[in-house]
Amino acid sequence: MHLLLILLLLALVVGLAVATKRSSLLTVATGVVLVGYVFGHAFWKGHLGPVPVTVDRLLLGMVLLVGIVRYWKGEICWPRPALLDWALAALLVWLSLSAAIFNWGGDAKLPVSPMFRLLFSFWIPAFLYFAIRCSHLTERAVTALLTVLSLLGVYLALTACAEVTQQWWAVFPRYIADPELGTHFGRARGPALNSVSLGIYLSITLWSAWLLRPRLSRGWQLALLGGMALMVLALFFTYTRSVWLGLVLSGLVMLIAQTPAKFRWPVAAGAFVLGMAVAALGWTFVLNLQREDSGQVSGHSVQQRTAFAYVSWQMFKDEPVWGVGFGRFYDKKLPYLSDRSQPFELESLRGLHHHNTFLSLLVETGMVGLALYLVLLGGWIRAGWRLAISEKGSVVSRQIGLLLLASVAVYLPSAMFHDMSHIFQDQWLLFLVAGTCIATAEQSVAGRFAPGRTSTVHFSPFQRTRGTA
Repeated sequence: MHLLLILLLLALVVGLAVATKRSSLLTVATGVVLVGYVFGHAFWKGHLGPVPVTVDRLLLGMVLLVGIVRYWKGEICWPRPALLDWALAALLVWLSLSAAIFNWGGDAKLPVSPMFRLLFSFWIPAFLYFAIRCSHLTERAVTALLTVLSLLGVYLALTACAEVTQQWWAVFPRYIADPELGTHFGRARGPALNSVSLGIYLSITLWSAWLLRPRLSRGWQLALLGGMALMVLALFFTYTRSVWLGLVLSGLVMLIAQTPAKFRWPVAAGAFVLGMAVAALGWTFVLNLQREDSGQVSGHSVQQRTAFAYVSWQMFKDEPVWGVGFGRFYDKKLPYLSDRSQPFELESLRGLHHHNTFLSLLVETGMVGLALYLVLLGGWIRAGWRLAISEKGSVVSRQIGLLLLASVAVYLPSAMFHDMSHIFQDQWLLFLVAGTCIATAEQSVAGRFAPGRTSTVHFSPFQRTRGTA
């Protein structure tokens, strides 16, 4: 174990030496997110004194060190803070105050530490976001991001198909085959041992491959299309409704954004009507979906969402502004479960975390916490849209705008059915794409940005810029 730790530290030093000379902060941050997803806590963990160590935490240190070296060499681009930056900073402060005040000196026995969840689902993603915002981006770096995400998608798809066909020899890392670890064994669940997380990564990598495809040769395009087909098959094997909804919604968003302006809204209306018709026809199948559990259990999972909404509303009415405290839904909900004034049961929620990101933030951090998070997501949507349809931007800048739109569309349905702050790997990926998009927009919205050139023009997603809709 100590030998492995020494080897990892040596690899960190070597990687730092290479990164400081040849790689951008975006490249290093991408490595943190993707390596951390594939080689996470279940793959290896150790201790450096009292501090627990994993591969992704070592790589986070690399981001910090590379940033310090780049700052020392005068290669850090300090952007003028935009409204979205202030919104993210305010969200971090509000969540931190809520976590500190409502957990100070408490003796509540919670399965997940609020401080751990705060650090890994908000502070670390924000650190990666701001690191990318301060780096000089080029078309080459953004293209490399799309390429690496596409390759990750092919690997995840192959692993997912091997899982559901029980070809364990082809599954890597090996711990995925252990039914005692994680959740959703029997479905495709990937390195994070969670089908929701795998579905989000597969969907975002699918759209990365789609955006990369036009710039490849004919042979590589065909190979990439085969990989995309495999990704779609793997998405089906997650057997997760929210993942499927995210794929459909992101497909609709991509269709609308890439349609010429004069046809955009008729196409959107037609796609919406068609989508509603397909949803109505397939609702019974989705509701009684057969997974590793029975159809009855799957249906009960849907009914629990009503119970979560009811309990959340009762808790919100008691604490509308401040909430019950970040990370405290798990124990603060217990008195509300004895309510028998409604026809559905509440007791099955006793051992569960919240299953809705937005209701979780509303209950735990009040209207302020939810409002700040919605402002952040809304700002990202606006920024992605403006960059995607800009007539002045380069092909690469429009593609990263499209990727952010698709990523948020993938994220939203899962956030409606799961508390994504308990799946921190997905937060990291979303913030990575968002930081890349905002930095690209800021550096290129006034003109093209070439492989070796950047611009420092200020960009605000809430400020109309000439040449964009």
